[in-house]
Amino acid sequence: MLKYCPGFALIFVISLVARFIQSQITVNGKEVVSAVAIAIILGVLIRNLIGIPDSCKSGTSFAVKRILRVGIALMGAQLSLGQVLNTGASSVLVVAICIVLAIIVVRFVSMRMGMSDRLGTLLGVGTSICGVSAIVATAPVIEAKEEETSMAVATITIFGLLAVLFYPLLGFSLGLSDRFFGTWAGTAVNDTSQVVATGLIFSQRAGEIATVVKLTRNLFMAPVIVALSWFYLKRRQAEGEAKGEGKGEGKGIKLQQVFPLFVLGFVGMAVLNSMGAFPSAVRQSIHIVSQFLIVASLAGVGLETNVVAMKKIGLRPFYAGLCAALFMAVVSFCLITLVGIR
Repeated sequence: MLKYCPGFALIFVISLVARFIQSQITVNGKEVVSAVAIAIILGVLIRNLIGIPDSCKSGTSFAVKRILRVGIALMGAQLSLGQVLNTGASSVLVVAICIVLAIIVVRFVSMRMGMSDRLGTLLGVGTSICGVSAIVATAPVIEAKEEETSMAVATITIFGLLAVLFYPLLGFSLGLSDRFFGTWAGTAVNDTSQVVATGLIFSQRAGEIATVVKLTRNLFMAPVIVALSWFYLKRRQAEGEAKGEGKGEGKGIKLQQVFPLFVLGFVGMAVLNSMGAFPSAVRQSIHIVSQFLIVASLAGVGLETNVVAMKKIGLRPFYAGLCAALFMAVVSFCLITLVGIR
């Protein structure tokens, strides 16, 4: 546990500074800049202008992978089960259509650009479902090479971070409601951390809606990965039989890879809140803790963003990622409008 302390201390300080800066930028007594955005920017600046010691890296990585999930689970205490189910149900059709179209289109575009079908598949699942988590979970079952996985992760990370910057600006300029923007961010932005950041930068309510939609979207990871595993297994078997090698063996799929367990924590907190388990003072305390953990973990996201390393992905994956990001943004926006979410 001691190895995490330097990293925890760093993100703790960044979180406090972000909160202080947020409190100082007000209009008519109202805070107008998100602590989440400030924490991410501070993290990126520190990582790329100053650098962080190796002793901090374990703690920052743990914050991104674990603490964020705790913060998201605690966020469920601010919602009722009915709100969670209604929000998830209203977005499920949009999410399902976007996932199917994104995987097909991004894979096709990537292959037309001369990249492998496996890299195209990784970019497709990363764009459409759960960002880095989906890529890491899918890579073994389709037997992607290590460099293909790394390239897909870098590409998805770049456009996810750009979404954190540009989506709120677009949302404000278009005058979108919290519900519309939250659904849009939850459907179109890549990674869970980026979705939470994007939503909260717009508003607290948009952040809650974006989180619910994203968790709904995460649930599609299981059937999609199972389907891709079956597809690639059948193809390997056909290739093996054509070469006279017999049927190949497929890679196993682990439950924790395809079903994010913190989703249960989020729903569980919503259920307890619906049952009246949290008095007002307790719910407010949980809200404060949840907000702080999310700001701290997203400071870790900034600290883990290596701009120099991202420059090495090459132009073809960059263009494929750009096409994927634009496709998800436009298609999801149109679908949300068509289904009447306001």
